[in-house]
Amino acid sequence: MTNSPVRQSVRDLRGSLIRSFDADISGIEGIIKLTLGEPDFPTPQRIVDAGIASIQAGRTHYAPNAGTMGLREAAAGYLRRRRGLEYTAENIVCTVGASEALSAVFGSVLSDETVSIIPIPAFGAYKTQTVLAGGAVDLIDTTETGFKLTPTQLEAALSRAKEAGKKPVLILNYPNNPTGVALNSAEIQALADVVLEHDVLVISDEVYAEISYGTERVDSIARYAPENTVLIDSASKAFAMTGWRVGYIAAPVELANEFVKVHQSNVATGATFTMDAAQEGYEHGDADIDAMVAEYSERRNYLYDQLTDMGLSVAYPDGAFYLFIQMPDWFEGSSLEFCTKLAYEAKVALIPGAAFGDPASRWVRASYAASMENLIESARRIRAWVGAQSSAQSAAQSAH
Repeated sequence: MTNSPVRQSVRDLRGSLIRSFDADISGIEGIIKLTLGEPDFPTPQRIVDAGIASIQAGRTHYAPNAGTMGLREAAAGYLRRRRGLEYTAENIVCTVGASEALSAVFGSVLSDETVSIIPIPAFGAYKTQTVLAGGAVDLIDTTETGFKLTPTQLEAALSRAKEAGKKPVLILNYPNNPTGVALNSAEIQALADVVLEHDVLVISDEVYAEISYGTERVDSIARYAPENTVLIDSASKAFAMTGWRVGYIAAPVELANEFVKVHQSNVATGATFTMDAAQEGYEHGDADIDAMVAEYSERRNYLYDQLTDMGLSVAYPDGAFYLFIQMPDWFEGSSLEFCTKLAYEAKVALIPGAAFGDPASRWVRASYAASMENLIESARRIRAWVGAQSSAQSAAQSAH
């Protein structure tokens, strides 16, 4: 066609730098990839067996649009049991992963009259889906506040929204991708106070909430502002079910009923047998979560200690399975150039910080959802490469 039928906002979008960079370096012989947020554990056998049993029982036809009642009840029970949040099945809409949950919610509430307040660094889909919905974006850099959104920053963003005549929608993701940083209860409650004062809608992406390393579980803003919060969650990270594509929305009933309309238009419904499998996890999989988190904790501690011992600055993660690493001062290029050089010369692949909202980011992300064997070898390679690069830089400066 001479003129593209695709609207300009879509043509202006860039694909995921995470995915494109991962694809670009995949052909490097001997590369160790610490790139994708993909649990390396198999899906727990009890969940696999439940999925197989569902198929064998003939549960291969359409489910209700909002999901099977079994999964909706199980998800509500899981939130009560694991996080102390009061939901019932009527609050739950089952979706095709958290990505489709975000799409249904963003498509329901965002428009050219709204502005998404997004603390960065952040998962790139928040901005992308805002743009697709026609909304404006206000990116809040949290680098100087320990990668935590503060009430002061939120108040300033709300003032900007008011001046622009836009309805604000706050997007939260804690534990955060890419930093692993989480907010404590006092910090969440302080944000909730601002949210309630200004009656702001919050979309809280909590897919990493179960991967938490503190003595207390990660808290949710839904505890303090339930009527203002739309919670997004998924079986992907907690149960290593990324390929099963099961997620859900937990929201006030009147909002959940609206989200079902967009969800139904997008995908009709999720797959019945995958929902049956996830139901088994939400009902009986607590021990499986805890076992994986214990292993992630060991990996986090090992890789964090190794990287900081090399003299690198690393954000200490409270959850998720990422380390956010500051590029050394002696490297003057971009985060993409840093990761490309590391991949080809050290054969270790990390993700450029530019993928998370700031093109000028001086940070890179490592996923430790990888075997300990690969983490040990990755640390050895990075140490050798950093040492060689630092020595070369020092020699060059001495020569001048």
